[in-house]
Amino acid sequence: MLVAVSPLRALATEARAPEWKLSFAAGRGVIENPIAGKSDGETLFLPSYSYYGDRFFISNLTVGYTLLEERNFYVDLVAQPNEDGLFYHLDSSTMTMGSLNAFLTHIGGAGEAIERDISVVAGPSVTLVGKYADLSLASFHDITAVHYGSETHLSLDKQFPLFGGTFGYSLGAVQKDEDLVRYYYHVTEEEAGLMARAYARYYPPGDVVDRYARLHFSYPLSANLDVRFGAKYTQFDMEGRLPLLMDTSETLSWFAGIQYSIGSGQ
Repeated sequence: MLVAVSPLRALATEARAPEWKLSFAAGRGVIENPIAGKSDGETLFLPSYSYYGDRFFISNLTVGYTLLEERNFYVDLVAQPNEDGLFYHLDSSTMTMGSLNAFLTHIGGAGEAIERDISVVAGPSVTLVGKYADLSLASFHDITAVHYGSETHLSLDKQFPLFGGTFGYSLGAVQKDEDLVRYYYHVTEEEAGLMARAYARYYPPGDVVDRYARLHFSYPLSANLDVRFGAKYTQFDMEGRLPLLMDTSETLSWFAGIQYSIGSGQ
């Protein structure tokens, strides 16, 4: 979410990643939070880890199992946290959404703290490997009974050598269904009273398609030390969301720093 990373399979094959790898990065990173009243996430330290077995793999918060693998085609089962839920937990406080509460107070509503749980989504991921780009399509469904929604991911990804380091890019879109959008980007009657119905009439929940672009670059200083930079730009589809819950329709998250890595093959 914060650091731009290449596709899981690209790390395992093209970059010839070790069977396991543990990294510690020091620098500065920022996750811009689009949710109204919620703080951005900031860090000076960023650990990461990966493990690739014969079929089972882990990459940070993503867990997967390879069902089929050919030279230019593979199918995985993948489970990972839904990104929308993470926006509600970037800060450690239980602060309310100030802008929404102020609006509800002004109109006489009884504003309460807006809280949402993090869900885990899982499903199949299919990738076609190309010379200049890998095309991936994944279909995920909530397996934690948080919102019962689904999301579909479509992306073009690749990484390749550049200036003695490694450069990677990703262009993608994520379609999120009405159940997911209703849970994370609309309010309930318990939170907004009768105004929740008015909001639903003026801003009906519906499917959305968010788009993103991601870049990352690493340059080796030694066998275990790299300079790393990653950035992700996201454009949120506002059509099916309640505007009162959104501070912005665009975010830019990034990390820059020095990374030390250990692992098999290091």
